[in-house]
Amino acid sequence: MFRFLEYLERFWAYLSFYFPGHSEVEDCRTKNILIVPGHQAGKSFYKRLKANLDNLGFRVGVLSTIRNPNSLEESVLYLAKQILTAPDEVTLIAHNTGGLLALILPDEARRKVKRLITLGTPFHGSDAFSNTRMTYWAYESDWVKQNYKNALFFPLFQPLSAIEDFTFTPQESTEFGQGRDLWFDIPGNYNLVRRNENLRTLREFLGTPKDPTNLQPPKANLDFAAPKKIEVDFSKYEPSVYKKSQSKLAKKKAPVGKPKAKTAKKKSKPAKKKRKF
Repeated sequence: MFRFLEYLERFWAYLSFYFPGHSEVEDCRTKNILIVPGHQAGKSFYKRLKANLDNLGFRVGVLSTIRNPNSLEESVLYLAKQILTAPDEVTLIAHNTGGLLALILPDEARRKVKRLITLGTPFHGSDAFSNTRMTYWAYESDWVKQNYKNALFFPLFQPLSAIEDFTFTPQESTEFGQGRDLWFDIPGNYNLVRRNENLRTLREFLGTPKDPTNLQPPKANLDFAAPKKIEVDFSKYEPSVYKKSQSKLAKKKAPVGKPKAKTAKKKSKPAKKKRKF
């Protein structure tokens, strides 16, 4: 059943890739989350993911990709131009091979990104690209071995995968993902961004956006704005008054020593009884 859903989602992603709206460049000036589509996945394929994150209070944008790029560098530069228009400390959610494109972003665009979240990105490559013109993404290719550690250049990197993603084992995700790994309920790379169970898991992982920093500070309480005046009676510290107070304290302490004398007499009584014997 899950495999059928995976094929269905993959077909929908491929179909939406050729919709006219996919070529529209995203306006990222007010966005704090940018979604990088995967291989041959259209912007419409991520509408459900975008709507879920918008309901949490995020401002989400889906980036556009080139349908027939002449080179890998052309695809990356096309993404970088869109990311450069976004505010600083933006979050990238890269799906599938979109995470591989994020690894080779130019430094200027990479500095805009504070948090990189990848969904089912094949960091070890995939056999699906072995007999294509994108052999640089083939399984255990030289390109993958050379660039997959570039994700550690981002301030916060969190790789999230499907539960049966064999190209990214749990042990490696714990080490490579800075101690944080997440496995989704429903398997399938394309199901990660469309199935309700997986979207709920992603919502819980992201939480809610931070409170805005441009709020007005609370008004100060005038009762605590200045120290209160405290009056001290220094007359009790005069020599004559001080001696009287000390003598009163000595009289109060005197009765405390009487029980000690009584206890001493009680201890001497057993000694007298021994003399009678």
